[in-house]
Amino acid sequence: MDEIRALAACSAAELGERLAVLPGALLAAGADVHDLQPLAGRFAVDGETLCFLPRFPFVDGMSYALLVGVASREVHTIERPLPAAASTTDAVAIYPSAGVIPLNQLKLYVHFSGPMSEGWAARGVQVRRADDGAPLAGVFLPTETELWDREHRRLTLLLDPGRIKRGLVPNAEAGYPLSEGVPVVVSVDRAFRDAAGRPLRAGLARRYQVGPPLRRRIDPRAWRLDAPRAGTTEPLTVTFDRPLDHALLGRCLWLHDAAGTPLEGRATLRAGECGWQFTPAAPWAAGRHSLIVDPRLEDLAGNTLHRVFDRDLTRDAEAPAEPHPIAIAFTCEGLAEQAVACKFSQGRAR
Repeated sequence: MDEIRALAACSAAELGERLAVLPGALLAAGADVHDLQPLAGRFAVDGETLCFLPRFPFVDGMSYALLVGVASREVHTIERPLPAAASTTDAVAIYPSAGVIPLNQLKLYVHFSGPMSEGWAARGVQVRRADDGAPLAGVFLPTETELWDREHRRLTLLLDPGRIKRGLVPNAEAGYPLSEGVPVVVSVDRAFRDAAGRPLRAGLARRYQVGPPLRRRIDPRAWRLDAPRAGTTEPLTVTFDRPLDHALLGRCLWLHDAAGTPLEGRATLRAGECGWQFTPAAPWAAGRHSLIVDPRLEDLAGNTLHRVFDRDLTRDAEAPAEPHPIAIAFTCEGLAEQAVACKFSQGRAR
């Protein structure tokens, strides 16, 4: 009781300095508590009770450690029971789906079939050499908050940009997170917990070859457009010159008719994120249409239409340009035409 009374006299900041909650598995693995990031939340004293209010809910089936004291670090362990219900969630995809990624790959995405718990990314996703299974340390950028979509079904993992960008200290000291010519396997462990605290039904893995670095802007003039016939609902097919970012492709391409009105329809990605198809809700009208490309669209190395992510600061040609949407025009010819014309031009979208 004396300890609780002493804590009650502390401010919130002082409580945060004297107390910490960590995942018990990290302590069991022998990690140095001084190097670990405590769980986000705040402590409070209510009468004779010490409370910890986590920013995110505790996960069923996981143990937690309460650390008391700065020097002695007295440890108290708490464990949440695991629900009896069977696992129902799967890791369904790892992106990119292309088999080859550049040395300066910037992001990976993991998709799940249901909402997931936070706090598992650092342990649940691993990168290993494909030849000997050796883990690669420090591949991902540590973040205070994991990068999830709103539904907690898509996890974004950033490869450490400090190690990717030339001229920065992490790149000079540790080199790139990946090594050209050394294949890797990205795996999602079954122990990754869903929103109900249950492990996945099975793990998932994808193997990548690591190719040379990619350091040039996205240039839509290098894309191929196969225009559909007017009066049909055939898809417009766009083939890229390189794989592009899976998540951004979902919101950085759209279509306008000759009057500049957005077209309704369904967009799908082709294998390896090397192409895009758009099937209209209504038959194509004869005449001119435009594919609009948002300047935020990225390739696998983070290059966009207006800048090179890992650019050479001494080259004026790689200086960032003004970001603006690009309009790619194509023409749908009538059904009577023997040849389907795709008149390609590029300009700013209005």
